[in-house]
Amino acid sequence: MNPDDVVLVALVNTPRDLEIATSERWYRIPTKHAPKFFSGAQYLAFYLPGAFGARRWSIDTYATVRGHELARRVDLFPDEPGHVRASELYFKLQLGEPETREPPIVSKRGRRVLFLWTNWEKFSQASEWNDLYLRTPAHERLYEALKADNLHVERETFVREGHSRYRVDFLVFFPRGRIAVSLGDKTVRERIGAHDFTLTVTPGEIEKNLARVQRRIQRTAREL
Repeated sequence: MNPDDVVLVALVNTPRDLEIATSERWYRIPTKHAPKFFSGAQYLAFYLPGAFGARRWSIDTYATVRGHELARRVDLFPDEPGHVRASELYFKLQLGEPETREPPIVSKRGRRVLFLWTNWEKFSQASEWNDLYLRTPAHERLYEALKADNLHVERETFVREGHSRYRVDFLVFFPRGRIAVSLGDKTVRERIGAHDFTLTVTPGEIEKNLARVQRRIQRTAREL
């Protein structure tokens, strides 16, 4: 296995869908929701949501991708001709023999995502969901520093501010609040409500003085 082999992590909505993927060895993606360049994936890993009980929020199974074809839903499920999406088009990914990921990759807080791109190196070494992301060197350095400080951090998640909702690179959780940290063109620090701060740092700061960025996060945490 090559460290750069492409792994596509995909949501499996129900145990039935996982049974199809592992027994019949195919997985369907609606064409209207298909990620770009999905055909470049060498592996498909299955992310299990709340419907899986004790296995929820984990990735414990994956398979090689052997190819794909275009099919209508009714062709995939001929016993459901009256389904509301019977005529819709899907990509049918042909899969190899299912493999078990031990230990499973877990999501501490649960994620509702459709797809995540990563590579074999990340996938084989990850212990939790946030370890899977492939981002810039600055993002990776800051993430490793936050982990080294034993902080509880979630990557690529959303924050609500009033009626707005926006994505941040890192959301760091503390007993009395949260700090949303993102990378940007200039340094910005702002309090949003009683229990949250936003902090923007530049890639240059991370590259030249990561320790100072860490101290800034720690000082902000103390204000919470």
